[in-house]
Amino acid sequence: SAQSTNSPSVWVTRVKGIVDPALAGYLVKTIEQAADAQAAALVVEIDTPGGLDTAMRDIIQAEIGSPIPVVFYVYPQGSRAASAGLYILMGSDVAAMAPQTNLGAATPVSLTGEMDEVMRAKVTNDAAAYIKGLATSHGRNPAWAEQAVRESVSLTAAEAQQRNVVEFVAADLPALLLAMDGYVTAPKSLTLHTAGVQVNRVSMGWVQR
Repeated sequence: SAQSTNSPSVWVTRVKGIVDPALAGYLVKTIEQAADAQAAALVVEIDTPGGLDTAMRDIIQAEIGSPIPVVFYVYPQGSRAASAGLYILMGSDVAAMAPQTNLGAATPVSLTGEMDEVMRAKVTNDAAAYIKGLATSHGRNPAWAEQAVRESVSLTAAEAQQRNVVEFVAADLPALLLAMDGYVTAPKSLTLHTAGVQVNRVSMGWVQR
């Protein structure tokens, strides 16, 4: 667990794999704990191919409700935030990527077999509206977000920053903390103070892993 300090620190954790109830439970709890500790921010280094809609929405609700900035950072290089990972990124206070990472391909799929045309349209329209709302409220590109749902398109890190899908591209955590210092989030209007702060790393317990 993170150690208490006299001055606010940045909490950092890394998650990799499917967005499922175990990962969602861990992230929701970590967001709450970082807020209780009055951390300067929580940075989540993420690498995911996607996952379950219900787990994804639990994470996003925790992000939106957090009183401290929650930063999702596609890291390390070679990682991705696909499908459910893109929605989580769109719901974060700060969205960042490392070089040689990618995001997108957010078209919903069924785990129980093929959907008929009516159900597919309902699910896709719901998903498109959800991600557009997240992107718009956080000052990002809603048109591209919808395209990622309807057409399964993807972007590199450089393309994502150029098209206003993420705010920062940084090679590593120190570079990211320096780059986002002073950034004001939308819609919460939280100012990040991350340059030169202490970093407290937290991680899943062995049972959660």
